Amino acid sequence: MGRSKGLVFLLLLILVAVSCGSPSEGELAPVQKAKNRLPGTDSLVVEQLIEKSYSHYGQGGVHIDINDSYLVEAEEIARKNENVSQLAKIYNLLGQRYRNRAQYGEAMHYHQKALDFATRKGNKQLLANVYNQIGVVYRRIDDNPMALEMHVKALGLAEESGDSLTISSAINSIGNVNYNLGRYVSSIEYFRRSLAMSEARDNKLGLAINHNNLGESLLKLGEVDSAMNHFFTSLRYNYQIDSKVGQSICFNSIGGAYLAQDRPHKALEYLQKGLHLNEELGDLMQVAISYSKIGQTYMDMGELEAAEDHLRKGVQVADSIGVLYQIEEGSRLLSQLYEKKKKYDEALKYFKQAAAYRDSIINVKNIHHLATQEAIFESERQRERIDQLNQETMRQKSLLDRQRFYLITVLILVITVAFAVVMVVRQLQLRSRYRNVRHQQRLLRSQMNPHFIFNALSAIHVYILEHDIEKSSRFLTDFARLMRQVLRSSTHDYISLKEEAQILKYYLELQRLRFSESFEYQLNVDESLPVESIMVPPMLTQPFIENAIEHGIKPIENDGQIQVHFKKDQNRVIVEVEDNGIGIDASKKASEKEKGHESMAIKITRERLDMLRRDSGGRTDLFILDKKKINPFDRGTVVRIIIPMVQVSEKSKKEDISKKKILKTEKVN
Repeated sequence: MGRSKGLVFLLLLILVAVSCGSPSEGELAPVQKAKNRLPGTDSLVVEQLIEKSYSHYGQGGVHIDINDSYLVEAEEIARKNENVSQLAKIYNLLGQRYRNRAQYGEAMHYHQKALDFATRKGNKQLLANVYNQIGVVYRRIDDNPMALEMHVKALGLAEESGDSLTISSAINSIGNVNYNLGRYVSSIEYFRRSLAMSEARDNKLGLAINHNNLGESLLKLGEVDSAMNHFFTSLRYNYQIDSKVGQSICFNSIGGAYLAQDRPHKALEYLQKGLHLNEELGDLMQVAISYSKIGQTYMDMGELEAAEDHLRKGVQVADSIGVLYQIEEGSRLLSQLYEKKKKYDEALKYFKQAAAYRDSIINVKNIHHLATQEAIFESERQRERIDQLNQETMRQKSLLDRQRFYLITVLILVITVAFAVVMVVRQLQLRSRYRNVRHQQRLLRSQMNPHFIFNALSAIHVYILEHDIEKSSRFLTDFARLMRQVLRSSTHDYISLKEEAQILKYYLELQRLRFSESFEYQLNVDESLPVESIMVPPMLTQPFIENAIEHGIKPIENDGQIQVHFKKDQNRVIVEVEDNGIGIDASKKASEKEKGHESMAIKITRERLDMLRRDSGGRTDLFILDKKKINPFDRGTVVRIIIPMVQVSEKSKKEDISKKKILKTEKVN
């Protein structure tokens, strides 16, 4: 029931009036006069028309046309001047108004038009606002994963543009998504962050929004007195800014709090105020909520006929706009009502209906999606910071190149021969250094093999001493297969993805036997990857799998999980190693010696990736992240390796096989 309070508060960003009173023709006259007399000021005229529309629409709500005369004229002028920024603002505003009338198809249509114009302009501040409003539409139709994705995009763009108002709004919206998913503690943290930003800017609208949202979250946690304090604080701010939408939301929230205090008569007083305002404003979702709460209050008071009438109206309105959680809430209350009236068939009918909607709403997949999206957001921010550093490096390099060009131009007649000699020598040195580095890389790669060979032989030795013939035999068989694959790939800089997957499978099975099957593993290869022709560096992920087993899974002893994924991303291959162990941070704290071992594995891998980048010219990268930094309730480590896609043709493979056969024949002869 209370979930929608935080959702609808974002409507205040649009509905708060810039000035009081409906505009008359005389008020528009200065704007029209400016347009007629001052050429080149059309942009200012459009802004003034949009402000007039804000004020006009904010006073009338449902009784005012969505696309009023002010917006029609503003759109006409903006189109004439091809002002894409102002067109984006106008369409974004229209989308919000359609959303408030529960016309979500039209709302998304106009938001998409706004997104197209904002993208053409490249205005990050405007893009952030559009994405945020699209997120609100998704929240209204209960698509929380998509809503979170939009709000996260809005937050990233707002941070880049330094727009603190949109940053605060996006943080508030992410808090609302957490609230919708039942993560009330997390939602409180987001709301408090947004509240602090609103206090710093003395933004009364933001203060009203966040105080009410905090109250709703606290009410869900049973802290009724604290929630009531936030509700009345929010109501005070809404009166100060003369926001009818905000007042109606506060009336519903206060009514819900009085219900929690078992004061139904007091609750009914505020809920009826909220219903009248919501019907006047035409916000159908809030109307449905008001009917539902009033019906519950009448039921608590024993007035069952009045309760039935309001609850049925609430379910009908919610069903007309497709708000699933409100349908579930109304159905649940109707089931309780008919049980009190001893109409058990009707009670069972609505109980089943409520259960069906509840099952569709409470979906664990949404929570996983939330954690995944937050991780992607953090990863994107890291990549963007790296890209910014790379761009700065390129700018510095470009500056140095220009300076070198000017110097050469001045001295060209004097040092032409000397310069040519220096360049030749330098190229020879670079080639020599490159060959040395390649030899070093092969030596470094070979250093990884003895470590797990020693561990495997030690484990076999233990099984032999314990006279476990079956496991010894399995261990030796898998060990032999693994050694055959490792020896086959040790002289190659690249092997096929199929061979790499086989090596990892044998290695994981070997380790699983070694640790008495204390963990399970999954090895997944994207079906879109041609495993026969895609070439990857051999044993690239093995050190991280070993670290996951030794330092992540081993300490938890049982129920370990390791997942290895090979994914395709355009012209890149992404390799992910994920475990549910104690996490890399806890592992580092546990042992300084292990920390040094992991650092060596990371160092070697980074050197191999750097060599791969030089060979292929493509992008490489390595990310290691503790899952607790993404979700405090999760554990484990995620390693993400990005390598360029190297693919060989079937013709090249056949030629390579033919060469091997010729060499083999020559050796025999």
